[in-house]
Amino acid sequence: MVRYFKNVANEMKNVTWLSEAQASKETVTVITVSIIFAVFLGGVDWLLQQGINFVMK
Repeated sequence: MVRYFKNVANEMKNVTWLSEAQASKETVTVITVSIIFAVFLGGVDWLLQQGINFVMK
C-alpha cells in the first residue's frame, strides 16, 4: 500500500498543470457550453410537450 502511494506521488510530479489563465478560460467555456446545451434541451422538451398536448386534444 505504501508503494502504491509512493508511485502516485511520483506520477503527480510528472503532471503538467494548466496555468490559472488557461483554467479560467476552460472553466468559462465549459459553463457556457453547458448553459447553451441546457437551453437547447429545454427548448426541445418544450416543443415536444406542446406537440404532445396538441395531439392529445
